[in-house]
Amino acid sequence: MEIDKKYRMLEGISQCVPANGAGEDENNLLQNFLPLRGYSKLADKRIFLITGGRGAGKTELFRILTSCGGLDHVMSQKDRRRYTNLGKSEFLVGYAARGPEAKVFPTSNVCDDLLKNEKTDHLSSFWGGLLCSVILREYGGEEKICQLADQYFAPSVTKSLQKSSSEISRWWRALDSEKEKWESFLDKADSFFKEKDLCVFLVYDELDQICSNYEDLFAFIRSLLDFWYRHNSRYTNLKAKIFLRTDLYNAKALRFVDSSKMGAYRFELNWNKAALYQLLVKRLANLGMEELVSYLKDVPELLREDENQILGYLPGDSEQAFEAFVAKMIGKYMGNTAKQGISYTWVPNHIQDANGEMAPRAFLKCFAFAAEDMLSHHDDISKLEADRLLLPTRLQGAVAKVSADRVQELTEDEYQWMKNLIVRLEKKTMLMNQEEFLGYLMPESWPEEERNKLPGKTNTEILDTLLTLGIVMKTTDGRINVPEIYLHGLGLKRKGGIKRPK
Repeated sequence: MEIDKKYRMLEGISQCVPANGAGEDENNLLQNFLPLRGYSKLADKRIFLITGGRGAGKTELFRILTSCGGLDHVMSQKDRRRYTNLGKSEFLVGYAARGPEAKVFPTSNVCDDLLKNEKTDHLSSFWGGLLCSVILREYGGEEKICQLADQYFAPSVTKSLQKSSSEISRWWRALDSEKEKWESFLDKADSFFKEKDLCVFLVYDELDQICSNYEDLFAFIRSLLDFWYRHNSRYTNLKAKIFLRTDLYNAKALRFVDSSKMGAYRFELNWNKAALYQLLVKRLANLGMEELVSYLKDVPELLREDENQILGYLPGDSEQAFEAFVAKMIGKYMGNTAKQGISYTWVPNHIQDANGEMAPRAFLKCFAFAAEDMLSHHDDISKLEADRLLLPTRLQGAVAKVSADRVQELTEDEYQWMKNLIVRLEKKTMLMNQEEFLGYLMPESWPEEERNKLPGKTNTEILDTLLTLGIVMKTTDGRINVPEIYLHGLGLKRKGGIKRPK
């Protein structure tokens, strides 16, 4: 293959993931989206909690549901036949912290102030009020909804819920003092939607941004889960889909109902090797580059024969085809023999966290970063044999970059406390005795003004958080280890670890 052609294809691979996130390219959202078989569970009205790690695709699904036709492109026709009672449905934003939808919801500092003045067990009125406001905004033109509003709310309250829902002070007292009124309003609204044969789903995302204090976060999340845990079986046509990070759901501070009670209402977003490669293939096929499409079609069964007009090219489901694709692009092994690793499993193995979870965003970035490095080292491209596009050494170097990228994501928002920890861990070597590692987690090591943002009051509680997040793990002999996806970003070393290419 000509070097110029490889150069153009490498430019395409480097663009397979938007700089601002795997699913956040609004101009190409559906063509980037991979509908997994497991997503059919979203059609189950009992499921109201969808959990997943960072970069697992929660926000992408949120946007598909709320702005791209609900379940239209999430489920295959085969799966649709399993849900014969789907009927008409609308997916409305129940809460979002960013983007144009966020303007109708209170800001984090407003929510901070609410908790300073109110008891956490009063937050059901907060979520009930926001639910009422969504219904009044979206269906306020319906005569029946207008009648219900007149029956249960004063005109000033109705106006505030419709026009000023982000200003809690305008409606909070009225709703919190008369809970039975907004509860009755929602009951009657649910009956109205049943008469219309319309199921209205409230979709919640970015709950980790609802307030600035980490501990207060759990009060809001707990009350929202409790609200829908109590109302999910009460309502027939008012339902919810709550997207929540797995680490927040598993955090001890949440203290919600036990997992056995939530099992029937929860769906976990998980990715396996085959699904990750399906996503990579779909992204490459839909970049609009004929060279890449031809390259992919040369591998039998890698792409489906029929192109979807809306979703674009779709990948096949043959794992043998994915293995053949990787062997063509990289080579069968990460070196001369299998001893250096099998290429097909190497990237998934090195981007999984301590809980064994793999994020598609990190996976895609491995290939994008590797392609960028190839483009900046022209001699590498001339070394490539036959149809190969990536050198294994560039993928190995990309893991270190993805690790730094992943840690930066963590420390930008609610895990800013980790920045101080990273300074103390820099250049330390793994594995590490637990006692030594706990020494770096002493709350006294943080500046006094930062200690209230720590996810625990003791070093063992902070360690529990790191274990829950999948950032660290305990070995069978009790030592602390860090997976590759976080090792380099934390400034740590491991004897015999990845050598970065020059």
